[in-house]
Amino acid sequence: MRRILLLLCVLVTACSSGHAAGGGELQFVSSFEGGNLYRAGQVSVVQLRGTYRQMGRQYGRLLQSELRDLYDRAITGYFIGKSGYTMNHLKTVAHAVFDVYPQRYKEILYGMAETSGLTREEQIILNGLEWFPKMKTSGSRCSGIAVWGDYTKDGPLLFGRNNDDSSFYRQFARTMVIAVYNPTDSSVPTAIVNYPGVMYAVNGINREGLFLELNSGNFTGFVTNRLSIFTTLFSFLQDFPAIDSLEPAFQSTRTNFASIINVADANKSYSYECPTSDVKRRTEDRPGLLVATNHFVDPSWGIPPPDDAANGLTVTRRNNLLSLAEKYKGAFDISRMKAVLDTTIHDGGATQPEETIYQIIAVPKELTLWIKAPGNFDWQRADLRGLFDR
Repeated sequence: MRRILLLLCVLVTACSSGHAAGGGELQFVSSFEGGNLYRAGQVSVVQLRGTYRQMGRQYGRLLQSELRDLYDRAITGYFIGKSGYTMNHLKTVAHAVFDVYPQRYKEILYGMAETSGLTREEQIILNGLEWFPKMKTSGSRCSGIAVWGDYTKDGPLLFGRNNDDSSFYRQFARTMVIAVYNPTDSSVPTAIVNYPGVMYAVNGINREGLFLELNSGNFTGFVTNRLSIFTTLFSFLQDFPAIDSLEPAFQSTRTNFASIINVADANKSYSYECPTSDVKRRTEDRPGLLVATNHFVDPSWGIPPPDDAANGLTVTRRNNLLSLAEKYKGAFDISRMKAVLDTTIHDGGATQPEETIYQIIAVPKELTLWIKAPGNFDWQRADLRGLFDR
């Protein structure tokens, strides 16, 4: 009888903490101090609760093996072992990223270091994973496409996103993480997608169905005495539940590097084009369609398209997505969006054979993400509805 009661308690706990949220697709793995770890294939999904320090502790313990593995492969094995970076260089770059974090986000990394087996300094260095080669370059190149209305045959809005980067980042995308933060303050519960231990929002969705993702824009350098737009976007998701409430937030923000930030909810999508000195909100390209790559296209800028070959074929990628959208107008669903994102640039799409590191399809109405890391794993579905606290 005692064993039966214990088993029932375990099952009730798993279901109440979100185990059943994905309709059986999220597989419960373990718990620690109120946080839970699930898997959607090779995608780790952590449900975190409490103060920011407590959520960091949960993250660190639940993803302990992934954090150590990525540190050993990326920091020790690649950047120092193969690429000749010095530890001093890595520390300098990592602290340039970390030192301007709002205190609550620092607390997450401090908490990770208490339970992950990495030191605080190692945790800070791992957090800078995407930045070490980028301080003197224009950074990653990405593509985004949102379809709704007449493009989706009465289906929900879909946002497809390619995260492109230097090809060696593919070896680090073996395990991607969706971290669902449910803080004890009044913030909106928010999920961000990134590498293990990398704590900022280049991709994220909040409990109210507000999704955003960041592409690099026309390169205008870095401004070092500003908050990172990556952490600012995390704050936006936590502080602004609705898409139109973002407008004054963006108009009050100057980015630390030129960015294109695409936002969407269940009904519409905008693209914020942000050089380091200004911001413009661009609406749909056509009713029910928005496409953004890595150059500003709002005509009020008065600037011509950049040299395509020198800028990651950004014009070609944008034109290809616009063409594919027209080709499949009225037929977009998850399968069609997968097919569009699986189309390489050589075949008339936007995906790059080596530089597309991971891809996301967001369905804001359903609080669902699909994630693929080419060369590592195929499309995996993560239904997040049961992981956001109410």
